[in-house]
Amino acid sequence: MRLGPKTEPTRGRFEGLVEEVDTGKRVKFQATEELIRFLGRTFEEALRREQENKSEIRLADGHA
Repeated sequence: MRLGPKTEPTRGRFEGLVEEVDTGKRVKFQATEELIRFLGRTFEEALRREQENKSEIRLADGHA
């Protein structure tokens, strides 16, 4: 994450650029809410991938 010059942490204001390294997805954000949405989507996708991987491993091991 790269924070921009308008970032004011004590006021809860963040702007800049964030990148999810595994996928290369990135977003420029002008408001804290945009950053939080990006992080939320990124975490949801990571959890989904993890659950899919666990399911695939169980199937490969013969467990349903």
